[in-house]
Amino acid sequence: MALAPMIGPMVQETIQTLISAVETVMNPHAKNEDRQSAHKICEEFKENSKGCFQYGLHLAQKNNSAYVRHFGLQVVEHCIKYRWQEIGQAEKSDLKKNALELVDKGTKDILEEAQHIKDGVSRVLVELMKREWPQLWDNLFTDFTVLCQNGETQTELILQTLLRLTEDVVRFQNLPHSRRRELLQSLTSAMGSIFQFFLYTLNKNLKAYQSQSGKTSQKARKICQSVLDTLTAFVDWVNISHITEGNLLPLLCSLLLDKNLCLRASECLLLIVGRKGKLSERKPLMILFTEEAMTVLLQAANNATEHITESTNFLFLKRLCEILLEIGKQLCTLWGSSEDTGQPQNFEMYLKALLAFTQHPSQSLRQMIFSMWLIFLRHPIASKDSIFQSVLPALLQCGTVCLHKVGFPSQHNSISCDYSRLEFDTDEEFNVILSTLRVSVVESVRTMTLMVPTLTFSVASSWLKDLLNKPIEIGTGADADRGICNLSSPSFIAWDACSVFLEAVMSKLFLSDGDKPNVHEGIDLLHRVLAYQMQDPLILSAVLSCISGLFPFLNYTPQTLPQVLAKIFDAVVFNLPGQTKSTRSQAVKNVRVHACSVLVKICKNYPDLLLPEFRHLYNSVKQLDSDREQLSQMEKIILIEALIIVSNQFHDFARQSAFIAEVIAPVKELWSSEDFNKAFSTPECFMSYVGLDQAAVEPSSADTCGINRSHITYCINTILAVIKRSQWPEDFAVAQKGGFLFPADAGSVLRNPATPYICPLLDNLIILLKTTCCLFKTEYLQLRHGDFIRAYDLMDHDRLAILGIPPACVDNSDSLVYRHPLERMQNFISAVFEYGFHILGNASQCLGAEFYCAPGLSRVIISNVVVNFKLLPDFRARPFIRNFMKPFMQWCPREQYATVAIPVLTILCPDILQRLSERWLVINKRVEEQAESGEIEDPESQEVLEEHVVRQLTREYLELLVLVLNGKSVSSDVKEEVNMEDGDTNKHPGVSSAYKELSPLGLMVVDTQDLYPSIIMCILNGFSWSDTAVCHRCSHMLWPVVKQLIANNQVSEEAAQHIFMSILSGLQLHGQHESCQATLLNLSFIYYETLRQKFPGIKQVLQSIPEVIPKMIANLEEELSSPPKAGLEKRKRECFKKIVSNIIGKSVGQRFRRHAEYGTLPRLFLETRPPKSIQLDEVESENLGLCQLFTPSSKVH
Repeated sequence: MALAPMIGPMVQETIQTLISAVETVMNPHAKNEDRQSAHKICEEFKENSKGCFQYGLHLAQKNNSAYVRHFGLQVVEHCIKYRWQEIGQAEKSDLKKNALELVDKGTKDILEEAQHIKDGVSRVLVELMKREWPQLWDNLFTDFTVLCQNGETQTELILQTLLRLTEDVVRFQNLPHSRRRELLQSLTSAMGSIFQFFLYTLNKNLKAYQSQSGKTSQKARKICQSVLDTLTAFVDWVNISHITEGNLLPLLCSLLLDKNLCLRASECLLLIVGRKGKLSERKPLMILFTEEAMTVLLQAANNATEHITESTNFLFLKRLCEILLEIGKQLCTLWGSSEDTGQPQNFEMYLKALLAFTQHPSQSLRQMIFSMWLIFLRHPIASKDSIFQSVLPALLQCGTVCLHKVGFPSQHNSISCDYSRLEFDTDEEFNVILSTLRVSVVESVRTMTLMVPTLTFSVASSWLKDLLNKPIEIGTGADADRGICNLSSPSFIAWDACSVFLEAVMSKLFLSDGDKPNVHEGIDLLHRVLAYQMQDPLILSAVLSCISGLFPFLNYTPQTLPQVLAKIFDAVVFNLPGQTKSTRSQAVKNVRVHACSVLVKICKNYPDLLLPEFRHLYNSVKQLDSDREQLSQMEKIILIEALIIVSNQFHDFARQSAFIAEVIAPVKELWSSEDFNKAFSTPECFMSYVGLDQAAVEPSSADTCGINRSHITYCINTILAVIKRSQWPEDFAVAQKGGFLFPADAGSVLRNPATPYICPLLDNLIILLKTTCCLFKTEYLQLRHGDFIRAYDLMDHDRLAILGIPPACVDNSDSLVYRHPLERMQNFISAVFEYGFHILGNASQCLGAEFYCAPGLSRVIISNVVVNFKLLPDFRARPFIRNFMKPFMQWCPREQYATVAIPVLTILCPDILQRLSERWLVINKRVEEQAESGEIEDPESQEVLEEHVVRQLTREYLELLVLVLNGKSVSSDVKEEVNMEDGDTNKHPGVSSAYKELSPLGLMVVDTQDLYPSIIMCILNGFSWSDTAVCHRCSHMLWPVVKQLIANNQVSEEAAQHIFMSILSGLQLHGQHESCQATLLNLSFIYYETLRQKFPGIKQVLQSIPEVIPKMIANLEEELSSPPKAGLEKRKRECFKKIVSNIIGKSVGQRFRRHAEYGTLPRLFLETRPPKSIQLDEVESENLGLCQLFTPSSKVH
C-alpha cells in the first residue's frame, strides 16, 4: 500500500502505543482505570495528532488484528469528517489514492474478511466522495470499473460504497443541502451506467453461483447478496425506466425461489412495488400480473411454508405477503384512473394467491391480507368485477375461519400457535393482532353483505344451523371434568366466531340494494335458535348474541316477540346447579348481564314493537325484583333502563313521569333517609358509615359497612340510569301534544319527565361529592384504618390503562371472583367519583334548560364541588373535567352563560392553572435531568404513572378550554358574520382557515376581567410544557384569544412582548418535531406580521435572538411592506424562519452532534442563462449570443 514516508522510531512508538491502547479498550479483563486511560489516548490522538490519517492507514494494514484495523479505519474516517480543512491538497490526493488502494489490496478474501472491516473501508471511501466527487474526482467510476475486475472482494466493497453513499444522500440526507443536491444530480446522471453495472454483476455472479460449487459458488453468492442489498438503496427513487429496461422485475421474481437470495430479493421487490409517484410510473409494475410472476410468487410461498420453524422463512413469507399487498394497491390506484388498463391479465391467479395467504395459519399474515380485501371490496370498479365476485364465496369461508380466537402463543390448540411463537412473546401482544384481524374480517363481511346479501346470509345461516346440530366439544382444561366450556374450548371458539359473523351480516342485510334472502329463512333460523336449549354459560352467551343479531326479523314476525322475551328472561335468571347469588361464577354473571343488555338493545332498536309488551316486561322485572336472591344490583338497574326506554314511547309526559316516580321511589327513600343525610354530612360520618376508619371484615356478607356502600352505589347507578334513558319525543309536534312543553323566560322549553324527581336528589349528590373530596384533607387521611391506607389509590386496571399496558389474557370464566376488602373499597370510592360526576354531566345534557335555571345552581356547584377541586389528586380531577365540566359547559344555554358558566369558570380556571403549573415544573425538571444523565426510567414506576396522569389531565382541560372558547361547532351563518366584521383577517392568508373564531361564550370569557388572565396564561404556559399534543392545542387556541383581547384594548406593550416570547420559547422546546415547528412558525409569523406596528416592542424580541443582525430584520420588514405579488408570502415566511432558526429546538441527538467539515468545491451546475438585468438592446446587434446561450460553459468534472 502506498503510504507517505514515515520515518524514525517515534512513529513506530506511537503506532505501538495506539495498538496497545486499542487492545486494552477491547480487553474484557482490563481494569476500568486502564480502559478509560486507553480510551483517552485513542480519542486525543484522533483529535490532535498531525498526519493522523497516515497513522490510521498503517493501523489498517492486514497484518494487524481486526480491532486495530477497525480503529485505524475509524481514525481515517474521523480525519476526513472532522479535520478536512486541516488537510492540504497534496495530502487529499494521497488520501484518495490510498483509499482506492485499501479497496484493492487492503482487505482479506471476501469469505474471510469481517463485515465491520468492509464497512470501515467503504465508509472511508464514501466520506471522500462526499467531499471530492465528481468535481475533483471525475475518473472515480473508471477506477471503480478497474477495481471490480480485480476480484470479488473489490466488487463487494464498491457495491457497499455505492450503498452507503446513496443511503447518506437519499435516505438519511445527512450532508449540506447544496452538496446533497450535487451528489444526487451526479448519481442520477450516471444512473444508466450504475444500473448496467448492477445487472451485469448480478447476472454474471448468479450464473457462477448456480453453475459452480465450493468456494467459487460461495463467493458468487456473496456478490449476489451484496448487489441485492445495494439495489434496495436505489429502486424506490430512481426513474422507473432503469428498472424496466433491465428486466429487473422478472429477475427478482426468479430469485424468490432461491433459499439463499429470496429474502433479499423480496425486500428489493417490495420497495419497487411500493413506489409512489405518477400513475405513468406505476403502470409498468403491472408486469407482475404475468403468469410467470404469479406462479413464482405462489411457489415461493409454498417453499417457505414447508419450513415454518425457521424464522427467516417466516420473515420471507411476510415479505411475499406485503408484495402481494402492494401489487393490489397499485392495481386499485390504476384501475379507473387515466392510466387504466382495465382488468389485469391473470387477475384470477392473483386473487387465488391472496386467498392462499388468507388461508395461511399465521394470524398476522391473515391480518395483513384482509386489509387488501377491504381495499378491493371498497373499490368502485374492482368490487364489481366478475372474476373478483367469483371469489367472494371462498373469501367468506376464509372469514369464518379467521374469526376463530386461536393462535395464542401459550396454547397448542391450533397450528397458528406455532407461527405466533415465532413472532410474539406474550398472549397480550398476539391479542392486539388478533383483534385487528377480527375487526377487518367483520368490516369485510359487512361490505360483502351490501354487495351479495343472499350469499353472506346463506353462509351465516348454514354455519349457525351446523352448530345447533353439533354436540358440545369442551376440549381440555380446568372445567372439562365438570362438562363446562372454557375460553379455549373448541365449541365456544366456534360459537363466538359464528355470533360475530352473524351480527356483521345482519347489521347490513336490510340496508343492501341487492337481492335479499327470503324473510321466512330468517324467521325459521330465529325459531331454531329460540328452541335451542343450552346450560353452558359461555355457549348461552353466544346464543344470546345470535338472537340479538336476528332481531331485524322480528319486524316480520311480531308474534315471535314473547318467545324472544322468554328466552332472554330465562338467561337473565340463569344459574348453574348449586350456585347462589353470592357464589355465581364469572361466566354465569356475564351471561346474566349479557341477557339484560340484549333486552336493552331490543328495547332501544324496536321500541314500537316492545310498547305493547310493556306491561309484560314490567311485571316480569317486578317479579324478579321481589326475590332478593335473584337479581344483582347491576342486573336490576339494566332491566330498569330497558323499561324506561320503552316507556319513552308513551309520548305522554304525565304517564312517563308517573313511571319514573315509581322507579325512583325506593332510591328517593334511601337517598333522602336520615342515615344518608347524616353519612354525607361530614367526612368523619361518611368514613364511619362506609367503614374506612374500621378494620376490614371478611367474608363480605358479614360486612355491614359493605351493605351501606352497596346502597349508595345502587342509588347513584339508578339515578344515572334514569337520567340517561328518560327522554322527551324527538318530534316536536308529538312532544307538544304529549305535554312535554313548559313555559320559560326565553319561551317554551322541552322538559324531561325525570326532571321533577331527579333535581331534588342532586342536592344530596353534591353534598356527597363535597364530602368525598374532603376525604383528601390531611386530617381525614389520618383517620383511615391501616387496612384501607391505599383505598384512595388508582386501581390496577386503571393504572395499566393509563400506562398503555394491555391487560393479561386470563380465563376466569369458571372462577368465583373474590375481591379483597381493599379492592372492594377502591371500587366503591372510584364509583362515587366517576358516576357522581357522570350524573351531573348527564343532567346538564338530558334535563335541559330547567337544570340550568335551578336557583343558585352556580353557587351550589362552586361552594360544594369547585372549591374542593384543589383537594383531588390528578387522577380524580380528570373525571371531574371529563365527566362533569365538559358537558356542563357544552350544554349550557346562552341565557345562563353569565349566571352559571362564567362564575364556575372564574373559580375553576385559576385553580387548574396553579395545579398544572406546579406539576409541569416537576415534569420538565425530571425530563431535563434524564436528558443530561441519559438514564431511562422504569416504564411502570410511580413517577412515570404520575407524569402520564398529568399529561392526560392537561389535555382534558385544554379540550374543555377549546369547548369554552370555540364552541362545539360554529354554524355557517356565524362564520360569515364574523368574517365580515373582522376586517383584518383577510389581509393575512391562512389566518381564518387555520384558527377558529371565538364562540359567544368565548367572547364573554375574554371580556371577563377575573377570568381571562388564567386562561391565556395556561395557553402560554402550555408552550413550555414537554408535551407536543399540548403545544399543538395551545397554538391553535392562542391567536383568536389574543386578537379579541387586542380588540378589547386589554393587551399592553409588555404583555405583547411576553406572548411573543412564549411562542418563541415553544419553538425552542418543541421545534424538533416537524408538526409543532410548522404550527408555531405559522403562529409566530402571523403574530409578528399583524402586531409589529401596534406593538413595536416585539421587534426587540427578534433582535434579542442570538446571531440575528439588523439587516435580517430590515429584510423582513422590507418584504412585509412590499405590495402583494406572486411568491411574496413564501419569501416573507422564509425571511422570518431564517431569523428564528437559531432558536428552533433540536433533538438531544442533534443538539450535541459534531458537524462534519466540507470544503468549497467548484460549482457543478453553472448558469447557462444571461442575468435577467441584461436587456437585448444592450447586446451588440451583430452578435446576439444565441449560440453561446445553448452551449454549456463548462464541463462536469
